[in-house]
This record gives sequence, C-alpha cells and structure tokens, in this order.
Amino acid sequence: MWIPVIGLLIFIACSPKSNPSKTVRTNYTADILPLLQAKCTPCHLPSKGGFKANFENYNDTQKYGPQMPARIKLNPGDKGFMPFKHAKLSEAEITVFEKWVKEGLTE
Repeated sequence: MWIPVIGLLIFIACSPKSNPSKTVRTNYTADILPLLQAKCTPCHLPSKGGFKANFENYNDTQKYGPQMPARIKLNPGDKGFMPFKHAKLSEAEITVFEKWVKEGLTE
C-alpha cells in the first residue's frame, strides 16, 4: 500500500513547477506587430502602400500605443473607429492591445 503513495509523492516532487514570477509580457514584436500586419494594412504599413501613421516599427508605433485601445474599441461608423474600412477587432485582439499598453508598451 505504501508503494503507490511513495510513487505518487515522487511524481509530484519531480513534476515541473510553474513559476509565477516569470510572467510573459505582451510586446510589440511578438504580439502587436502581427495584429497590425493582419488588421491595419495597408494604411499603417508603408511597405504595403500605406500613408498613415507608420506602425511597421516599434518606435513609431509606441507613440500611438496609448490611443490604440480606445480607437479599436469604437464601433464601425463611430468617428475615429479603427481599423478603418475593416471589421472590428475581436475582444481577444482588443485585449492584447490593452494589455500591451497596461504593461508599458514593451518592445
């Protein structure tokens, strides 16, 4: 009877532990840029023919970062709605932008 209990204790002791101190932060390169490339083209991507504020690089994008969640949370037809002439972003996509701003606009 003790052997299964000992085996369970060894398994638990040797299992990988989550490390809550290693929180993955939202960042421009991994999280924001792919959304911008998918949802904000061509207007904000000069390499695609865009001529609005450049979101292809971190330095230019982070200047507009604090304003982004408010603009993408608007409804189509509202003044200032983004992405212009595209469907509204999903709640999950909006949350990525909000988290990025809240965490300090990391690169």
